[in-house]
Amino acid sequence: MDDSTKTMMLTLGASVAKNGLMALGSAAAAHGIINGSQTETFVAIGMALVGGAWSFWNSYGRAIVLSQLEVLKAKSLAQAEKMKSAGVAPVTVTQIAAQSPTLTPADVAKTVTTLPPEVQANVKTAG
Repeated sequence: MDDSTKTMMLTLGASVAKNGLMALGSAAAAHGIINGSQTETFVAIGMALVGGAWSFWNSYGRAIVLSQLEVLKAKSLAQAEKMKSAGVAPVTVTQIAAQSPTLTPADVAKTVTTLPPEVQANVKTAG
């Protein structure tokens, strides 16, 4: 994503968050949860929380999630290697599709072709 698109998405996201908080503040005021003069404070606190969460995500959260996904991938590949070493046959696209009410073996086969080669090696796509 280029810088101008990223800036546009951030601006739109901040606008949506601000308008959502204003709507929640208005609804809270209309239902007597807060009074009208507290709506601005509610929106300000909400925007501060959204800003803090966004900052945390950019500084730490994304890195934490991506590292955990890499760990999960490594564990999965290690387990697949253990199963291959033990002589367990690779899973077939038909077996994968049978676990989903909407996927067909052709859908699974098409998806498998988009995966990294080390993952593709663990799925038997032909007969």
